[in-house]
Amino acid sequence: MRRLALTHRAAAGAPLARDVAGSTGEVLARAGHVLSDRVISALQQRGITTVYVDDAASAGIALTAITPRPAMASLEGLLDEFTVSLQKVVEPLVNQPTSKIIEALRTDATGASRIRVTAVLSDLRDGAATLAEACAEAGGDSGYLTDRAPDDDIVGHSIRVDSLTARVGAAAGFADDALVFATYAALLHDIGLIFVPAEIRASPERWSVPQRLRFEDHTVLGEALLAAVARNSVDLPIIAGEHHEAQDGSGFPRGRRGGNRVLRGAEKQRSPDQVALLSEVVAVADRYERLVSPSPARAGLPPAEARYVLSSEAGVKLNAEVVARFLETFPALPLGTEVRVVGGEYDGSYGIVARLSTTGQRPLVRVYADRSGRTHTPVEVDLARLRDVNVLLDEGHEA
Repeated sequence: MRRLALTHRAAAGAPLARDVAGSTGEVLARAGHVLSDRVISALQQRGITTVYVDDAASAGIALTAITPRPAMASLEGLLDEFTVSLQKVVEPLVNQPTSKIIEALRTDATGASRIRVTAVLSDLRDGAATLAEACAEAGGDSGYLTDRAPDDDIVGHSIRVDSLTARVGAAAGFADDALVFATYAALLHDIGLIFVPAEIRASPERWSVPQRLRFEDHTVLGEALLAAVARNSVDLPIIAGEHHEAQDGSGFPRGRRGGNRVLRGAEKQRSPDQVALLSEVVAVADRYERLVSPSPARAGLPPAEARYVLSSEAGVKLNAEVVARFLETFPALPLGTEVRVVGGEYDGSYGIVARLSTTGQRPLVRVYADRSGRTHTPVEVDLARLRDVNVLLDEGHEA
């Protein structure tokens, strides 16, 4: 099985490996259905950008998302219930200026703090602990794939950031208690998006200046909302407010700088204008999840490409040591990566990473098409044995 963008050259003619669901859960195409140009066009019109297929090139490859379904199901329901209840309370404020919303939350004019949230927050923390245990030692073979609908950018996104935070935090060496709290905070890091209309969230490429500012304000709005409803946890609002700050001070909302370290000598004594380490861990997970997950405007990046983006942003936007430790946990070319062969008998051919080597650096590649894109019976090429043959990432889009 492999995950393909619908614009990939191999999509047409490939049988679906999984049902394709729409934004409300309805099945748009069944597993086993062969993709045609007409079906591809219909799925794209419904906002679908990426599908799983099971063809000759990917036979026997098992791609597994980082978020285990059993651990996620109840948590998803809890977070959805919590989010919907808050949306109802703050609905009268959504079209107000940010300053007025924050003032209303601070003075409890919305009644947000009177929602019966204590039990829900406790259940969310328990769910985060279960998910942290399931994901902290997740294998990186498939590059920590996440599976969510393109427009599920609050609940679905937050749960998958939660899973990735567990993995990132574990890689950074967090103790159990810190890891559980980080994953709990990750669940609520984007709660401020309930103040940003869905049509704005769905089209960042067309934002006006006011729309961009409202999106950026989801950080301070989430901070104020959590300060109102989670009064027993001072750190939850901090992480909601800081997860878009950058190491070089170019982030938002306050332009705070990071430490680019994992083990700061006195984290609890950090300067007020320095980003908290927990916020930096959630920021790495948040960035990676956005990269590999589809949005209404684009397909998600392959894990190997997302890995490159994280590397390029380390030290400038993202905490360099956190990124380095996270990237150490999965190979440069995870299972299912689309590649082009360089050198040897199959120079220029198209292939897919079918098995990892023990070092993760020289995988076995299944070559399935020649340099012109014509498919043939797959041939396995073991890079560990052919030192003069290399591969490059292949985006796979039609010319």
